[in-house]
Parts: sequence; structure tokens; C-alpha cells
Amino acid sequence: MIAASAVPEGTPIIPVGPDAAQAACSVIRESVTHCCALDHGHDPAILTAWLANKTPENLAAWISAPGAAAWGAYRGDTMVGFALLARATLALCYAVPEALHQGVGRALLLHVETHARKVGLSAVDLESTRTAERFYRRHGYLPHGAVQTWAGLQAQPMRKVL
Repeated sequence: MIAASAVPEGTPIIPVGPDAAQAACSVIRESVTHCCALDHGHDPAILTAWLANKTPENLAAWISAPGAAAWGAYRGDTMVGFALLARATLALCYAVPEALHQGVGRALLLHVETHARKVGLSAVDLESTRTAERFYRRHGYLPHGAVQTWAGLQAQPMRKVL
């Protein structure tokens, strides 16, 4: 059970299915574009490469994949945050700029970890951007392997033992 205090007031976190793919895609694209400048440096080529697979069709497939679970954070009817657990990997966890530093990411992460425990996982892995690495460290994730590079981006593999 997730403590009520972990969910930002007026921003419920709910499980979502593939029908939420368009909204999730919008959240991810807005977050990457406006919140991850430390990673992409406003370089159009890096942004294009990063966002190339962030389509509604791909999101729907990822959400529907065996072993996947997804959550959306909502303000009214608008999704402001999205998280996707793919088996034991936190594949996506993003919030729109207007929802940053308001507990949305933390609430999504707690939902992911609670679900992971319920399905018997002993750890959650992820690849963190430079922008998000401090956030994950604050929540108990530790580096777990060498930094990966791709298309001008760096990702730090991290793991949290549950």
C-alpha cells in the first residue's frame, strides 16, 4: 500500500493501458525536450534520435508487452507523469515541466516499486539520464555498471534492491 502522503494532492496515480499511449507519448516528449537539456544540450540531432521511438504506437506496444505495468499521474483529465516497468526494468519515468518538484516522480516511482515487490521482484534496474541521476540516488538507486553512450547521450545503469 502506498501512503496517501506519497501521492501529490490532486494528482492521483492510476494504472494505465495502451489506450493511454498518446498521452504518455506527449508527457515523455515534453519532458525530454524541456527538462533534459543537461543531456541533449538542445542539439536537434540528439533530440531527434532520443525521441525517434517515442511514438504512440511504440508506447502502446510497450505498455501491452508481457511483464509490463504502467501508471499515469493525472491532474483532472490530463496526464502529467508516466512510468513504465518492463519486467524488472524501469523503462520510463517522466513528468511534464509543470509537475516537476511536486512529488509526481516520487509517487510514480513508489508505485513502480510497490508493484515490483508484489510480483516478487528483488530489485529494479534502470538507465538514468544525467538529469535524473540525483533523483534516483535520493530514492536508493545505486550505479550498477559502466556508463552507456548512444547518439550523444549518456545513461548510467542503476539498481535498487527492494
